[in-house]
Amino acid sequence: MAYFNYFKTISYDVRGEKNNSRIQLITNILQRVRKKLEVDNLAFYDKYFVLDGDTPEILAHQLYDDSELHWIILYANYMTNPYYDWPMDYHTLNKFVAKKYSDINGIHHYEDVDGYTVGHMWPKGTTAAEGGTWEVPAGATPVTNFVYEEKKNDGYRSIRIIKQEYTGQIIQELKSLL
Repeated sequence: MAYFNYFKTISYDVRGEKNNSRIQLITNILQRVRKKLEVDNLAFYDKYFVLDGDTPEILAHQLYDDSELHWIILYANYMTNPYYDWPMDYHTLNKFVAKKYSDINGIHHYEDVDGYTVGHMWPKGTTAAEGGTWEVPAGATPVTNFVYEEKKNDGYRSIRIIKQEYTGQIIQELKSLL
């Protein structure tokens, strides 16, 4: 059953015109519930690495035989926005980085050999560095805007999947909370 079928309906003026109202019952999509999953027992979960092309709907169909249970995958991973919390495929990531940065190959920051961010960009017009240059420790490696965003995106790829035998309990919990 679809996620929003569990939500209450409200009366809403769909026209929004003064003295010409038309009231309809609509699903209250602003209703929110969030019970923190306090189950960290790995027996309840399987680990999954999200590949390019995977979506919550595809995984729900493959794992639960019901694409409408995609919300359980998001719920298990505390994802509230599938557009920003779910990993982007390579093509979408390229477009995202190109839109966010004027130069995708520009230096985002520097890292030391252990992967820790080091260095500081001095803005133009400051007394520390008039030209807006980097102050970089010796041995630091530049990380481009694209590589930074790619690493961040790859961090979303390892997710937890609630095992199929527990999905009924999750659905009942949602019903009771709503």
